[in-house]
Amino acid sequence: MIFAGTVLNDALPGAEPVAAGAMPFSVQFRFRVDHAIAGVERGQIVTIHEWAGALSLQRPMVGGQHLLLLLYAPSRLGLTSPVGGPAGQILLDSRGEYVSQDEFLRRNAASLLQNVPYGISEPPRTLSVDQLERAIRGARKE
Repeated sequence: MIFAGTVLNDALPGAEPVAAGAMPFSVQFRFRVDHAIAGVERGQIVTIHEWAGALSLQRPMVGGQHLLLLLYAPSRLGLTSPVGGPAGQILLDSRGEYVSQDEFLRRNAASLLQNVPYGISEPPRTLSVDQLERAIRGARKE
C-alpha cells in the first residue's frame, strides 16, 4: 500500500492476534487515506498491525500527523511496516500536501551542506504529494 494519510491514533497495543498464531507483541495504527497511490482508496480508513520491535527503527507516528507511507505487503501473520523503516515514512506539512521542510532538510542536510558554497543558501524546493505520486507511478511503470 502507498498513500498519503492522516494518522488517527498513537500506537495502540494489538488488541487481538492478527492471524492464528500471531505474535502478541504488535501495535496497531489507523490512518485516513487522503491521497491514494496504490492498494487503497481515498477516504478509506486503513488499520495496520506492526511488530512492536520495529517501532524503535523508525520515527514515531502520532495522531494528527500527515505522512506519505510506503508499506510492505502484510506478512502471513498480518503484520506490515514502512518499507526501509524511516525511508518509507515521509512527513508531510500540516495540510498533508507537501513534504515538510524539516523532513527535506533532515534527509538532505549532508548533501546540501557539501554542495552549497559557504555563506550562500537558498530555501529548499517544496515537493508535493502529486509530484511524489508521479515519481512512484513512473518507477512502478504505471
